[in-house]
Amino acid sequence: MQADTMGAVKAYSRGRLRTEMLALGLIAAFIVPMGAFAGKGGGSTVQAWIGLNGVTDASGALAAAAGEPALGDYVTFSTVVLTNINNPRIEVLCYQGDELVFGMAGAIDYAFQLGGGGSTWKDRGGAAACEANLYYFSWKGNTPTAPQLATTSFAAGG
Repeated sequence: MQADTMGAVKAYSRGRLRTEMLALGLIAAFIVPMGAFAGKGGGSTVQAWIGLNGVTDASGALAAAAGEPALGDYVTFSTVVLTNINNPRIEVLCYQGDELVFGMAGAIDYAFQLGGGGSTWKDRGGAAACEANLYYFSWKGNTPTAPQLATTSFAAGG
């Protein structure tokens, strides 16, 4: 299998640092945009993908009357990840205007509670614009990187 990357290394979009990298005390993260990967046989291509499943309970089971997610709800995601990617992760970032009011990262099968146990969003309330980014950790020389594989956006009520 041959992998091609499209584009150049660029700073994380809108200058935001990954939540987990901050926790690890790392100063900067870079994203290598990932393109299509050549699959086995017939020149087929597979691209990484992430999509919102909807509102769930704490165990990750879909809620019966799932609508637009809101502050305090749990959300899960469906993903397509190439087999050569080790330990893929998802980060959920929510904004009110240009202000980051909630950020959380976890495994691809994690149920994320919007607003978490404590955040500016949880304290303030109100609607937020959220995005979920599928990524993984890597190293380029002695520099840690967090290449983004795919992203999706969704609205969340307050």
